[in-house]
Amino acid sequence: MRQRFPAAILGGVLLLPAVTARALLSAFRVLGLDADAIRDAAAIRPEELEPLDALLPDVAFTRLYEEAFRRAPREELPTEIGLAVPFGTFGHVDYLAASSETVEAAMHALAAHFRSVAHGLVLELQEVGAGGEVRLIHPGAPGPLPAVGDEFTLAVLVGRFRAADAEAPFRAAEVRLSRPAPPRPTRHAALLGAPVRFGCSVSALTVPPAAWRARLRSADPALTEVLRRLAERLELGPSGAGDLELAVRARLRALLPEGGADARTVARALGMSERTLHRRLHEAGGSFRTVVDRFREAESERLLAAGRLALAEVALRVGFSDQTAWNRAFRRWKGMAPTDWVAARR
Repeated sequence: MRQRFPAAILGGVLLLPAVTARALLSAFRVLGLDADAIRDAAAIRPEELEPLDALLPDVAFTRLYEEAFRRAPREELPTEIGLAVPFGTFGHVDYLAASSETVEAAMHALAAHFRSVAHGLVLELQEVGAGGEVRLIHPGAPGPLPAVGDEFTLAVLVGRFRAADAEAPFRAAEVRLSRPAPPRPTRHAALLGAPVRFGCSVSALTVPPAAWRARLRSADPALTEVLRRLAERLELGPSGAGDLELAVRARLRALLPEGGADARTVARALGMSERTLHRRLHEAGGSFRTVVDRFREAESERLLAAGRLALAEVALRVGFSDQTAWNRAFRRWKGMAPTDWVAARR
């Protein structure tokens, strides 16, 4: 049976880096799929993939996944593809990560230069206890293939660091995916080596302290510096709408518990006027209210899943003056009460 994507993620017009298409085709070969036939079925000419900075329309990526699913119709395929991408396929981004001192430093290097391999998607890093968490954020309006692309991206990260020569083996404590829960049990947890939660507001990877702080034996500070300078010279470093939303979210994390996360306060903390903040977010296809709402939903999920705070404390942490108002917002986000959401995930 042909597996198709939901209609909402088809037919976009965004241009995406061809390096990701090359990565998909390389992974198809590793998995024993006919990559050339899949490329031809997706109407991608070989010469379109050759330039290092080539771009392809998002519909080309939709066709690649559609054809791959037709040939290997299984729910876990995006995870299998991500785990199978050979090292080096993403060029300087792969080597920046591998030459970093620790897994944490490698994640920061990836976050800083991720836009060179994925437009419309940014990595948000946060410390969780002594470990860390990587969240996939779609600034403004979500781009094409968000759920499938998120699953593929997290699998690439797991595969990269699992194969790294580190002082401690890499493993994830939890993987959260934005895609809906499959109708039947899948092999996601076995493939990723961690519990997997579906239907989350943002896709994320939580890494325990031992793996997050682990030193990489491939660390090469000189190489890291050369690659970093090269990336900045090519203007592949952080700039643009994705970085603005990450900066806003970082301020919200500190300001929401204090009840001062209005646009004027956040803009002042970012060194710009409130009008400029609204204008730049609007140009990116979003709004301050949308960013706040999405952050509150994701942070509520994270705090509830951690299970260390009372419901009233979670409400305060995400900027609600009382638990009743937060309960109403949570029902709007999830269609159920917080207690029911927690119970459904046990």
